[in-house]
Amino acid sequence: MSKNNSFSATTASRYSLALYELANENNSIDEVEEQSISLLKLIDESKDFSSLIKDPTNSVNELQDVINKIAENYKLNSLISKFIGFLISKRRFFLYKNNSSRFC
Repeated sequence: MSKNNSFSATTASRYSLALYELANENNSIDEVEEQSISLLKLIDESKDFSSLIKDPTNSVNELQDVINKIAENYKLNSLISKFIGFLISKRRFFLYKNNSSRFC
């Protein structure tokens, strides 16, 4: 395993654990899991959305605008919305798929 893959896996594990602990504190594990599965499906089924996530030329504001619209349409739990916003602000939204699949 390369150094970068190891870093990504470790980082995704830490983010996944943090999301789980926050969901547990908020008594929303089931809701967060269901919505995470829905978002993973959206990423897998939408080439445009998947490309948007992976494209490093997209600005933080562009990604946040898209996520805000998705959050409205899917009525996402505020914990997930804030969590994704955090990942976007750190330019690590690409980790969401790894992170969420570890959570689910």
